[in-house]
Amino acid sequence: MNQQIALFFDIDGTLFDSKTKSILPSTKYMLEELRKRQNYDLYLSSGRSYVTLGTLKPYEKYFKGMNLTNGQEIYMHNDIYYGEGIDKEIIKVFLQRASEQNISLGLILKDEIVINFFNEESYHNFTNYIQARVRNLNHQPFDTSKEVLQIWIFASNDIIDAYRKEFTTLDFIDWGNYGADVLPSGLSKASGIHRIANMMGYQKKNMYAFGDGDNDALMFQAVGTSVAMGNGSKLAKRSATMVTDDISNDGLYKAVKKLNLL
Repeated sequence: MNQQIALFFDIDGTLFDSKTKSILPSTKYMLEELRKRQNYDLYLSSGRSYVTLGTLKPYEKYFKGMNLTNGQEIYMHNDIYYGEGIDKEIIKVFLQRASEQNISLGLILKDEIVINFFNEESYHNFTNYIQARVRNLNHQPFDTSKEVLQIWIFASNDIIDAYRKEFTTLDFIDWGNYGADVLPSGLSKASGIHRIANMMGYQKKNMYAFGDGDNDALMFQAVGTSVAMGNGSKLAKRSATMVTDDISNDGLYKAVKKLNLL
């Protein structure tokens, strides 16, 4: 049985401060020190896809692997494992509904991001948080023969709830007050972590996860020790072993120190 300690880090709101659009000095120091420990394996675990890492790509060197797109993309030892993607017939209906209701959608493919059109909220997210290239269809048809790993829906909670009731084979992971990740049912950060743990032989007691969002709640169940950021959602905090300070107050570094990982 593998005795390595595996550390899984969410990106936005955990490693990356979306308000300052940067990684804090304390977080950079923490990553540098953790990767020096030969018995530690570090992983990214995020709802972001590889093509949306953007300015974070230089930090790949800190991590043994990446659990991305809520378990749809797993990068290990230069090998890539993909989930099955969303059923193409469902994509057609989903796009039609969004067009009828004038809802902005981000489509996450293996090699690019496509958006049906920008509205104020989606434009704000892509320019301020995602900071990655996106192909704007500007209301033109999407080639539904292409495989879509995940959808970002930019809509209010009541609209998302209506979609959740209609598209029962999809899981909707809310962002908070506005928007959600949409992916095939049963896939999550947790399913990605389980796959990595099975590949590597990690023991649950030696696995740690750090996050702030609703999509981290399931991830927390997959590890022995979980930490929610002080700036995290109510669900993340309820689901975690411990709650640390806000990201802006060096919460991640403080948690790692408190757990005696450094």
